Amino acid sequence: MSHYALPFGLKETFMTLDELEHTLPNGLHDAELLQINVDYTQRKLTLTLDVWVGDLDGPVGEREAYRKARIEIVGLLFFVIEPPDPNYPYGDSEPSRTDLCDMSKNLDERLLKALPGGSFLTSLWVNKWNAFAHIAAAAADLIWEDNAPSYRTRREHYLPGEMIDTQ
Repeated sequence: MSHYALPFGLKETFMTLDELEHTLPNGLHDAELLQINVDYTQRKLTLTLDVWVGDLDGPVGEREAYRKARIEIVGLLFFVIEPPDPNYPYGDSEPSRTDLCDMSKNLDERLLKALPGGSFLTSLWVNKWNAFAHIAAAAADLIWEDNAPSYRTRREHYLPGEMIDTQ
């Protein structure tokens, strides 16, 4: 948890997006991006995702467990989406898998140095774009949209050496 006086009218204790990710069983790895909402006047970014919460070491029928969640990011400094790779299905209307990573090396060093102390910067990789969305903000919070996971019948997660289902 980070502690500092926030200029955004927030509580003094908050989580970065990376810290929030560490509270989830699989982080945001293979979470499916459903919706992005940016409110620049409120300096807020909302990501709606189906978060993979299944246990890879659990029974096969429980591995594909997902829960719908809303991640609210406040004190938004910037949100920049790279253009998609033209060789990927970026126009497809199906949700896209995501992952968080540090791609600060792709950003201008002067921009990174200009970020306010205590703010966070992280990048969200979006599979169907084969591109990143870069997020700089003050705080992140996760709100579950459902009470229990839903289980998918199509398998996506396998242990090493397991046979891939052909359906």
